[in-house]
Amino acid sequence: MSHNQNELNTSRDKEVRSTEAELFAEILSRMDGKLREEHNSLSQVPGSTASRQTHELDLVELFYYLLSKLHYILLGMILGALLMVSYATNWITPIYTATSKLYIMGTTGSSIIADLQIGTVLTMDYQEVFKTWEVHQMVNEELGTNYPYSMLQGMISVMNPEDTRILYITARHPDSQTAADVANAYASAAKRFIVQTMKTDEPSTFSIALVPGVAGGAGITGYLIRGILLGTVLASGLLVLIFLLDSRPKSPEDIMRYANIPTLAVIPANFELSDAKTRGRKAGRT
Repeated sequence: MSHNQNELNTSRDKEVRSTEAELFAEILSRMDGKLREEHNSLSQVPGSTASRQTHELDLVELFYYLLSKLHYILLGMILGALLMVSYATNWITPIYTATSKLYIMGTTGSSIIADLQIGTVLTMDYQEVFKTWEVHQMVNEELGTNYPYSMLQGMISVMNPEDTRILYITARHPDSQTAADVANAYASAAKRFIVQTMKTDEPSTFSIALVPGVAGGAGITGYLIRGILLGTVLASGLLVLIFLLDSRPKSPEDIMRYANIPTLAVIPANFELSDAKTRGRKAGRT
């Protein structure tokens, strides 16, 4: 009799459990359908609040992702700085710059205003003197060199600051002494050529070129800053690319967004427990 009663109770429990499971499944299906309808209705409205919140959430998630990978960004900065400094040290040739200056005067005996006007016009004309092969040849003779015309032309630049009658003769060369010698030789050759050819007053030397002590252009510090910026940009760009290509769900919201499956519970990871298991396995093996 008791055996039959136990069987009856067991069958009733099974029926109750099956009824509860069916009811729970029906509730889940209704919730799932309702959430899908809400998601579809919101997704059909352009610029809706839900889409804006999703976009903002992605940006915040990206920010925290980059923050968690900050050590990789710092590593990229260090590598970029080291590579650029090594490149500047071993492959970049330092260029020294020296400048001599000539002051252009007008014709002798003219009035002050006329002298100023003539001097301004002559300043523009004298810039063409430095493009003649005769002046280049004079420079080679003075220096005792045999530089080609194109090489000498590439070494120098002539500039006239606005509202002045001063010519800046700038020479660039990997050797500091040679840069100063070339600038002074061009100033001397131009003065002789102007007197012999143009039949005007000889320009006066306003300033001679001194031997530069520091190379021009971006130094080691400049390349160091470039390396830091380049390494930061490359490391951050690579991390952003990895983040965008990673389509794995990382939160209950992601599961709901992509699979439309509600999350019933979230079990946090217990790292202490996993470490204890790992130590236990190692101890068992030993």
